[in-house]
Amino acid sequence: MTLTTNSRLGLTFLAISLPVILLLYLLSGGSDEMEPRMTATANQNNLNNYKTISTVDKTDTGDTDYRSIHDAAIMIDTHNDFVYQVYSKGVDIAERNANTHSDLPKFREGGVDVQVFAVWIPMKEVRNSYNFTLSQIDRLKLMAQSNSSQFEFAQTYDDIIRITKEGKLCGLIGIEGGTAIGDDLERIKEFHDLGVRYIGLTWNNSNLIASSAKDETERGKKGGLTEFGTAVIRKMNETGMLIDVSHLGENSFWDVMEISTDPIIASHSNCYSINPHYRNLTDEQIKAIAEKGGYIGINFYDKFLVKSGGADIDDIITHIDHIRDLVGTDYIGIGADFDGGITPPSGLEDVTKYPELTARLLQNGYSKDDVVKILGGNFLRVYKQVCG
Repeated sequence: MTLTTNSRLGLTFLAISLPVILLLYLLSGGSDEMEPRMTATANQNNLNNYKTISTVDKTDTGDTDYRSIHDAAIMIDTHNDFVYQVYSKGVDIAERNANTHSDLPKFREGGVDVQVFAVWIPMKEVRNSYNFTLSQIDRLKLMAQSNSSQFEFAQTYDDIIRITKEGKLCGLIGIEGGTAIGDDLERIKEFHDLGVRYIGLTWNNSNLIASSAKDETERGKKGGLTEFGTAVIRKMNETGMLIDVSHLGENSFWDVMEISTDPIIASHSNCYSINPHYRNLTDEQIKAIAEKGGYIGINFYDKFLVKSGGADIDDIITHIDHIRDLVGTDYIGIGADFDGGITPPSGLEDVTKYPELTARLLQNGYSKDDVVKILGGNFLRVYKQVCG
């Protein structure tokens, strides 16, 4: 794992034999074979040829124990609300905080390589969404600048590989709520230039773009994607911005799927057939995301995992199993929603516990390659295709 202690790095170095070094040298010129090979059509990816991006430029000792597999992968979580904890409580990412799910010491302990930090817009800031979002992006960048030896934001796929090789936490930025766009399409390009790589079209509240899952389900607002929303989708495709459909209403979802020429992500969503919560994806939605070559990050909120709450790590495996059985393992990832007001499952209480998820996946019959894809390779494939 790129985020390990100096002592672990020393032991890893001593454990690498000359034949492994020679093998890595010989492979260094052929990394294209480890990247996704796309077909000419927008909706199909030749995933059978996809080995796994997650091990690009990472040392794999060949050990089969779960921690070695975890540490050899590029571990990615596609949704974390830590910046809101900084805004609301003044916590410091550099310190081990007693009341947060994540911080730099915890990321290191849990072997997290890439974290997408979501800028969530609370309802009290909705009318000021654009300026609030800019202030939170500034806050994130200041966090990285203040901890530059440990933490750096990426923009491109190559940035991600470089930063993780350097042993730093690699940050990406997402926006949770299309109210940040307001009625101005040019803000999409502005956010992209600032490093934002996905925008969740809605949060629980509907907006000028689309109707939300909560509004469609609980308030009967079946509006779907608006005319402006159609323009937003096309602008995001043009810009190289990932479209995030977590929180999006089902009518809106199908409108997006019809219009977008790029793969779609659900950064932090689960399976409706396992737990019929409006925030979860139906089987048909899961199939549609897969057919477009997209990605689903499993959410750790117990209310989304099980009907009655009180979830544990096996409930996460149940949702992963369901997607695997529907469409295979090439579309699954982790979007835990840590520090977003969730009650996490027993056994995965914070980011330090991620290795336990790797262990449980292996115990449940997932291959090493599948585990590495779920931990980060699947998201990297989509990121490389859409964001470059």
